[in-house]
Amino acid sequence: MKKILVFLSFFISLQAYSADYTVFAHGIVDGPGQMLRFQKAITTPKATAVQFADSKPATGLGINGIIGHCTKLFGKTVNRNAMYMGQTADITAISKTMSTKIPANKSVILYGCSRGSATIINYLAKFNPKNVKALVLDSCPASLPETIAPKLVKLGIHPSYSLSIFTRLFPAYPVSSVPPLHAIKNITNKNLPILLLHSKDDSSVPFEHSLMLYLEFKNQGFTNVHLTAIAKGKHSFLLQTPAAKSVYLKAVHTFYKKYDLPYDKALATGTCDAYNPNTTLVKQQISKYEARVQKIIIGPKKFRVTSFF
Repeated sequence: MKKILVFLSFFISLQAYSADYTVFAHGIVDGPGQMLRFQKAITTPKATAVQFADSKPATGLGINGIIGHCTKLFGKTVNRNAMYMGQTADITAISKTMSTKIPANKSVILYGCSRGSATIINYLAKFNPKNVKALVLDSCPASLPETIAPKLVKLGIHPSYSLSIFTRLFPAYPVSSVPPLHAIKNITNKNLPILLLHSKDDSSVPFEHSLMLYLEFKNQGFTNVHLTAIAKGKHSFLLQTPAAKSVYLKAVHTFYKKYDLPYDKALATGTCDAYNPNTTLVKQQISKYEARVQKIIIGPKKFRVTSFF
């Protein structure tokens, strides 16, 4: 009888985490096909990709259409009027995928890249679905508007203008949006396994955004959150960077193994202890980043804001 109870306990623990599907959420200037770049990290029996509105080409002769037509010549899809940047219609797109492509009794890993990762957090915070078994968040922004703050500083523009300039660049982004960093507190499953991956030299979304998210997950009581810092790698192309690829895949499959998700034994060669950075050191890194971004020279004077997150 005791052996039966032990077996049942083990079986239940596997069922708590095992996943049948992966739902992939792509970044901007890309589409569902981006999922193919992550095929070695997606190991569930089935996978499907969200299609966000901006993956469809811009039309018309207005400025949005002109930009769309010009960028199409370089193999890119830029549709600014449909770039909701992780909010409203983007959240609805994930919700629609979950309700129409995933059977109600099947479990899911949500896997996102950049804007897709941000949308996943916002989607979970709004709907709290019960069948999500893990998150993999690649290069996730803590706040989309604040990703441009370091670039503004280099141009001599105060970072407090981030939101107003961001909404000019991406007019579909709602001004009153709640960024992923502040949405985390509304996710109810505090035992959800979460893996953040980010390159330290990411030029599109600063690495410190994942540090902020990691710390906020911890602060909100999440018990299974992990962070992998990758020394070098191009934003959204980490698996196409030879130096980053092995580190990336080892982290993902080690994470999968720990939480009884489908994994490749040859790649799951580490332990998740390596992906639990000390929160005190994380706070120090964030403080250094904020100090760099918050200081700006305009003429002879230096201005400093207390915090823009």
